[in-house]
Amino acid sequence: MRKMKDSSIAWIGAIPNEWSIQRVKHAFTRKNEKAMQEDPVILSLARSGVKIRDISTNEGQVAESYFNYNPVDVDDLLLNPMDLYSGANCSISKVTGVISPAYINLKSKEGINPAFYDYYFKVQYWMMAFFAHGKGVSFENRWTLNAETIMNYPIVSLPYNEQCRIADFLDAKCAKIDSIVEKQQQVIEKLIAYKQSVITETVTKGLNPDVPMKDSGVEWIGLMPASWKVAKLGSLFSFIGGYAYNSDVYVSESNNQVLRIGNVKNGQLLLDANPVYINDETAKQTEKFKMSPGCILFTMTGTKGKRDYFFTHLLDEKDCAELNLYLNQRVGCLLPTDGICTGYYNYLLKDNHILDSIFLYETGTANQGNLGIESIRRTKLQLPPYKEQCAIYEYLNKKCRTIESAVAKKQNILDKLTEYKKALIYEAVTGKLEV
Repeated sequence: MRKMKDSSIAWIGAIPNEWSIQRVKHAFTRKNEKAMQEDPVILSLARSGVKIRDISTNEGQVAESYFNYNPVDVDDLLLNPMDLYSGANCSISKVTGVISPAYINLKSKEGINPAFYDYYFKVQYWMMAFFAHGKGVSFENRWTLNAETIMNYPIVSLPYNEQCRIADFLDAKCAKIDSIVEKQQQVIEKLIAYKQSVITETVTKGLNPDVPMKDSGVEWIGLMPASWKVAKLGSLFSFIGGYAYNSDVYVSESNNQVLRIGNVKNGQLLLDANPVYINDETAKQTEKFKMSPGCILFTMTGTKGKRDYFFTHLLDEKDCAELNLYLNQRVGCLLPTDGICTGYYNYLLKDNHILDSIFLYETGTANQGNLGIESIRRTKLQLPPYKEQCAIYEYLNKKCRTIESAVAKKQNILDKLTEYKKALIYEAVTGKLEV
């Protein structure tokens, strides 16, 4: 077993006796010149690596000019100094082009293998080591590592042939892990698609595949069981719109939480997503906007054209167990009339054909999309007999739980593989694992 010594750096711990600590500036040169090119290849740095951007689509941030962008060569090591919180965001470029000067572009000196240090820097992001040296307005808003700090950041120093050996070892090991992860992810995606197909088939056709069918007379509904009817959503539910709470009435903590757009997703109530609260007096004044189990929440505002809203969630006893929940503006609530099973309609309102009909009436500005309650109310949808609604709801609950359990097991495998990969890289780049 190799002899180890203290590196004097907390997150690194012990390193091999023959290794030492140096600074980034001793191993890399920062490339900070301007490309000054008429028609450059624009690059971006993503989690999956350095990519060529297609700026003709106008997606993402488009610069007026790329003259001041930084030239990138093959094997340059790029770091994102603005993304210190959400994960590893560094990579070696395998293509030439230009990239925003906001990124740090490092060119390796003689005797330095950039592939080894790419792995090394990924560990800095994962372990939040970079984060501790960042500065900015807030952790969530441009918490940034400046270039001077990066160039003086400590790195391990080891012989070039050992850098290469470790990088090759990690390339091979990580490729195998990534292959397994990809296969597991494909299984998860298939399970999720299967779950949606089961929901769609059941809420639109019922539980009996041999039942006689008829034309619903509505284009987006098509055929439906002969015993079913068609009704407007407004005749099946009454509607409550949210209250326009002023931010001045928010308090730091109470038992009264205001439900905002970000708290409602499909099948999820995200109470920890930027929660805001009101005091008991304000809650009493807005009592009519207090939510109870059994209603369907839905969001009414998002990004125009992207359909990233009209998420629905069936509020249950567990959601209301610890907090009083109050409805904010642009979050709606559907209250069922007699003979309506909210669980069935909570599933049905996620059907793409129904969503297509609802989003036909989207309004708003260039960036913000809105749905009005009147367009939602007049949407036509299926009306099975009440007992059949309940039977479908119970069936889908059981079926979806089974599928979700399978997804959770696969996700658990993915999580363990991800942690194993991170641990393997850490052990290798700090010399604790002898390669």
